[in-house]
Amino acid sequence: MKIVRNAVLLPFVVVAAAACAVVGGGAPDEFNVAALHLAGSQDPASAVAEITAANANMVLLSADRDSAWFAAVAAGAGLELSGPGTTSGRGLAFMTDLEILGDTSIVLDVEGGGSVHMHDALYKIDDDRNIDLMMVRFDAPDLRAAVRTLFGYIATDVAASAAVLLAIDAVSPQAADSAAVLMRATLGSGLECAGVDAADAGASVRLLYGPSARLACLNARALAPGIFARVQVQS
Repeated sequence: MKIVRNAVLLPFVVVAAAACAVVGGGAPDEFNVAALHLAGSQDPASAVAEITAANANMVLLSADRDSAWFAAVAAGAGLELSGPGTTSGRGLAFMTDLEILGDTSIVLDVEGGGSVHMHDALYKIDDDRNIDLMMVRFDAPDLRAAVRTLFGYIATDVAASAAVLLAIDAVSPQAADSAAVLMRATLGSGLECAGVDAADAGASVRLLYGPSARLACLNARALAPGIFARVQVQS
């Protein structure tokens, strides 16, 4: 495993996630989430328009652009930037209004060849709750092995008490769907929350979330650049 940025991340136990059920809790917080891949030709202003149209205050974004472009988008949206991680050659970044506790861009070696590229950041919601954002690209001939590698990382490096939002940034919608299916027993699907069949979702980004005791999807929609969802983090 090659670490290319320092992290402050905590141990995690993977818990199976339901699709869209709202679970009990004391004082839940809701967030508008956008998981997007934007074309390299898109200027910062039009990228900001995509984000503000969805009223998103939590963005998981991939684009074939440099750090200055990502910084301009974050500034235009009034959000703080984490990243971009560029280990795969494509920028992966997050934009939120939450306090960041630590972030990292890493490359995980996959048994049998290939790698998993990831940008990962831990955010503070309040004194008792955190949320971990991840965006990954799989570059391995054996997708099952790549998913096992990712879950091995999650099991050891993400806190059991943290809610998780994971965006898959794939080479095609079909590849994104294959990865999401392999994770279905553990993480809920934004497409299922949106009530959209994978065959009808054109974007190559998929949004997953969990565990169900920490995070619920209230509603979602699939549009050309990605997935927009309203999620609820339980206390």
